[in-house]
Amino acid sequence: MTEQTFNYFDLPIGESPEPTPVSEQRRELARELLAISEQLVRLDADESALADYTAQARALREQLESHGHRSMRDILGRLITGQGSRQDALDMAEFEILSGPASPLSPPMTLWLDGDTVRGSAPSGRVFMGPPGKVHGGVLALALDMLMAKTQDFVTGLGMTGTLNIRYLAPTPLNTEIRFEARLNRLEGRKLFVEAKVFAGDTQTVEATGIWVSARGDYRLRDRFAHLAPADQPA
Repeated sequence: MTEQTFNYFDLPIGESPEPTPVSEQRRELARELLAISEQLVRLDADESALADYTAQARALREQLESHGHRSMRDILGRLITGQGSRQDALDMAEFEILSGPASPLSPPMTLWLDGDTVRGSAPSGRVFMGPPGKVHGGVLALALDMLMAKTQDFVTGLGMTGTLNIRYLAPTPLNTEIRFEARLNRLEGRKLFVEAKVFAGDTQTVEATGIWVSARGDYRLRDRFAHLAPADQPA
């Protein structure tokens, strides 16, 4: 039986192949590492206990280092040419810095496509704190950069962040569910214009605009999203 292959551009937002046993264990490990980070924030322990925890953490790090790492450059190369394996497809989604379930930095942030909008939601724990009781603005900027980049699923091509302009409207509180939304505004050759918002409850706390620049050739709307083109702009 021929193994299924995967193409990077056919992986829908918020979807990935069924996890392998290896992926499931990576997710469990990431959740434990994030939980440890949460406990470390403002940890009230004596010097002896901290020294013991440090020794345990060092021993775990040394064990992990003995296994080596998969090359993400090679994984992306296979996926872009449509020759990616199931594990390759999982690795691309699993280790997204804030949305990947196997990323120890992921809150986790959940992403999905809703019509013409890329939406996301995430809890906000202590590890993401800036001012007391508030989410750090840099964390929100990182989340927006990642979310807004996902609007490239509407188009052909792949690019990078050119500019990201953020306006903070109100503090975003910790220990609340944060909602994100991003929309494609327009296309201009190699440039993709995007706008986004952040909400805590019913309160909008951040607004953002950005430009993504195609690495090769002009952006064009995918056929199934041709309806998103403005009336005065061809798809």
